[in-house]
Amino acid sequence: MPYLTTALDPSSFRVPSDIAAVPGARRRVVALVRGWCVPLTEDDVETLELLAGEVIGNAVAHTRKGCQVSVGWNGARVRLEVEDSGRDLLPVQAPVGPDAEGGRGLQLVAALAQAWGSRPTTYGKSVWFEVGASSSPPRSSHPPYASTCLSGAAQRAAATGRGPRTGSLPQIT
Repeated sequence: MPYLTTALDPSSFRVPSDIAAVPGARRRVVALVRGWCVPLTEDDVETLELLAGEVIGNAVAHTRKGCQVSVGWNGARVRLEVEDSGRDLLPVQAPVGPDAEGGRGLQLVAALAQAWGSRPTTYGKSVWFEVGASSSPPRSSHPPYASTCLSGAAQRAAATGRGPRTGSLPQIT
């Protein structure tokens, strides 16, 4: 199966203000990317899933409102952007003590993403990161997962967040 090498229109969806919605949003991001058949290693997909959970979780937890998630592919990297209505300061990495229970999310993003940042928006702020091609060697020998791309029906289900008949996310194995 050939890899998609051109840029794709981003897909966007809303995450409600319930922290319990974060795991489903994280899985939806992965389903979208798998449906696009982009040439990411399995490690990159796992990194995308981890960082998506961090950024989406921060937006929901700190604003107690929902957020808008946009996912796109530019031919080399997957970019995830989370916009929330938080009018507080833009997020920055802060030193965290060894006994702290939180505060390491942006450290993970900075360490694992090829690029990341934040910016003010009309209604709040946006935090984004990119995962994919880089000049550094791959973290493992796992091949890209293009052979496990979703069928056309599963791609449509991933894009809408609904499985074929159940109204749930498609299962990704």
